[in-house]
Amino acid sequence: MNQNKYGVMEHKEIQHRTEEADVFRTKVFGVQDGLIGVGSIALGAAGFSHDSLLVLVTGLIATIAQAFSMGVGEFISTRVRMQVFNNEIRKEDYEIQNFPEKEKGELISFYEEKGFSREEAEKIAEILMRNRNVVLNEMMIHELKIFPEEFEKPAKLGLIMALYLVIGGLIPLIPFGIDVIFRIGFDVAILSSVALILITLTIFGSASTRYTGLPKWRGAGEQVATGLLALVGSYLAGYALSFVFPIPPGLF
Repeated sequence: MNQNKYGVMEHKEIQHRTEEADVFRTKVFGVQDGLIGVGSIALGAAGFSHDSLLVLVTGLIATIAQAFSMGVGEFISTRVRMQVFNNEIRKEDYEIQNFPEKEKGELISFYEEKGFSREEAEKIAEILMRNRNVVLNEMMIHELKIFPEEFEKPAKLGLIMALYLVIGGLIPLIPFGIDVIFRIGFDVAILSSVALILITLTIFGSASTRYTGLPKWRGAGEQVATGLLALVGSYLAGYALSFVFPIPPGLF
């Protein structure tokens, strides 16, 4: 509660952010796939080759490929989901037009389950049945359990996914690009790459608590913990493969 200029206590308004859920989910997946997915590939290549140029090229290829694949995948999955929902809505609309008494009975049952008496539920249903669109909206909520207005356009989500994946994918590669140009040292590049990934995951994980409601330390901690597991495992796997498939002298 806050106190206004007149000394009266006011309740702080609670903001609901469910309408942003789809966009936020897409941004999270995009950044995480970039940071952890591309970062893991880059560190795997680093463990295998110990060559910044190879790591940089591998990471860029992975970033471009994942941006296309994940962006298209997000577009297709969202589009199919909306097609499924729209098909169910059409079925429900058909039932409302052709079997109104059946739908009225379902409305009565919904409101009886909410605690209304039979008489009250019948009155509510009688009023709602005057407007087909209102009935359809009620059926979508209570029977189909879908809320189409919450879902963004497939093309928009696909582009957001691709964009955030590119942003997340480029961050781990920056130190290796700097090493290729300025020769800062391969070990410095690896440590800097890991540091950038973990810092970004910390910031993003902390910011995500605005939507998840988790404590900031937990949001950041979960992101960092999962990221570290993937990064360390990928580097060790790449390093182990370097013994199985040794690089010919002078190749890099």
